[in-house]
Amino acid sequence: MAMNTLVVLEIFHLFFIRNIHGTSLTWGAVRGTKVVWTVVVAITAAQFAVTYLPPLQAVLGTEPVPLADGLLIVSIGAAFFAIIEVEKQIRLGLRRQAEGQS
Repeated sequence: MAMNTLVVLEIFHLFFIRNIHGTSLTWGAVRGTKVVWTVVVAITAAQFAVTYLPPLQAVLGTEPVPLADGLLIVSIGAAFFAIIEVEKQIRLGLRRQAEGQS
């Protein structure tokens, strides 16, 4: 479960960092580039394979994640994204305020 949580956190962090100087909560930011979405789909597919395919489970020593735990993992990722996005907006607002006072 820890590995799945780290992967989800990294995916949400990718969307945060991709727009470090502006909000990540716009339609343009969500659409992003095809490469970002391709990578997210590939990582998600690989993570599902590691988590749920018996041959990979045997090799890597993983176990299937129950649905409730999977939803918890995604919720933690969304909460993480919300926290870092709020921090970014505060930081950007303070920067704009400081530039306005100069």
